[in-house]
Amino acid sequence: MTLAEEAPDTRRTPPHDIDAEQATLGGMLLSPRTIRQVSGIIRPGDWYRPAHQVIYDAILTVDASGEPVDAISVNDELVRAGEGTRVGGAPYLHTLTEAIPTAANAGYYAKIVSDRAVLRRLVEVGTTIASLGWNGEGDLDDLVSRAQQLTTEVETLQDVEGAGLVKLDQVYQEVVDDQDATDEEAAVIPPYADLREVLPDAKPGQVVIIGARPAVGKSVLAADWARFNALHRGVGTAFFSLEMTRLELGQRVMAAEANVLLERLRSKTLEEADWQRVMAVKGVWDRAPLWMSDDFNISLPHMRSRLRKLTRTQKIDLVVVDYLQLMEGAASENRQQEISKISRGLKKLAKEFGVVVVVLSQLNRGSTQRSDKRPQISDLRESGSIEQDADVVILLDREDTRDKESPRAGEIDLLVEKNRNGAGGREVVCAFQGHYSRVVDMAGTEWKG
Repeated sequence: MTLAEEAPDTRRTPPHDIDAEQATLGGMLLSPRTIRQVSGIIRPGDWYRPAHQVIYDAILTVDASGEPVDAISVNDELVRAGEGTRVGGAPYLHTLTEAIPTAANAGYYAKIVSDRAVLRRLVEVGTTIASLGWNGEGDLDDLVSRAQQLTTEVETLQDVEGAGLVKLDQVYQEVVDDQDATDEEAAVIPPYADLREVLPDAKPGQVVIIGARPAVGKSVLAADWARFNALHRGVGTAFFSLEMTRLELGQRVMAAEANVLLERLRSKTLEEADWQRVMAVKGVWDRAPLWMSDDFNISLPHMRSRLRKLTRTQKIDLVVVDYLQLMEGAASENRQQEISKISRGLKKLAKEFGVVVVVLSQLNRGSTQRSDKRPQISDLRESGSIEQDADVVILLDREDTRDKESPRAGEIDLLVEKNRNGAGGREVVCAFQGHYSRVVDMAGTEWKG
């Protein structure tokens, strides 16, 4: 390929992301607490759409005046400045507030806006340097010095202010607000009281990995996380099942919730008393904000697209994926690289949508080849990136799956091997009620409403 063929096409549209710009502004309009965060990331001139720069300036003006920042006050400022009509007025401001799943994600989208601006400047600098080289006019040392100056300018775009770093004083209020939040107010919490002693809650943006060998109970725990949070706490939940159909998943949830034997649901042999219990939980099911997908071929981009559509009309705080190794990835990569990208993508998805992602993961055969058969974190299949990306790793073990005569029959061990915000290496023992497709606390405290 010749130099002429490698030269960039200057007619191409410069790098930008209008959706990210809209989501950033929407977050600032929804939550004034995000204004400092965003203003620490966005630089003057970062906005690709001029109207967005005008709206951003108006938000900062209103905030500096001490007035509350929202669509109404910002529109008043735009009208006062004679810019209201040019940027779309109040209707467009309200459109911006609908462009972001949750205001907590504004910083994430602001970083995208900032990165695209750096790429645009890189294109400009590259074009200028190429022009210097093609023209060749002037002293060579001067040309090289000018090229170095231009590249330095790009580097300075990623200084402390532009790299998403936040000064300590800006984090103060976040710490204080977090102290005021109670466990009851937490969006997503584990379904078992004994587990909550170790892991009180899961924060937006976190990934919880539940790992086990086949037939130990991964899917039961996944359904419990969804059932407890959606049916009993009203937490918006999206469940992506790559292993079971929605009928199979529904049967498991019904068995656990209605106290009906799973086998009777599967064999269609419900008795009169069973039917009464099934009908008794219908109201809970009708109100539950739980959405299911049983697309066996779903990929991460498809999952993100479906979540984006869902979050336009529903508040979602929990996403459950059953299970990681069944997700579609890039066919050109080896499986370990493929799983690593999916794992990292799920972490990004958690932060992008401000949700907790509970992901099931298969364990390899490592435990079967050791004298100690209990699972270890190194047993996570294609494990390196999974362990790294996860905030919490819970491994499951049932002694009675290896020894049918075990005195611990009916017990399941939840091994909290990683807990980014708490103590790891902790063990919680629960009761495994497979006939009802559920796990309960050993004390017998069942969270039925």
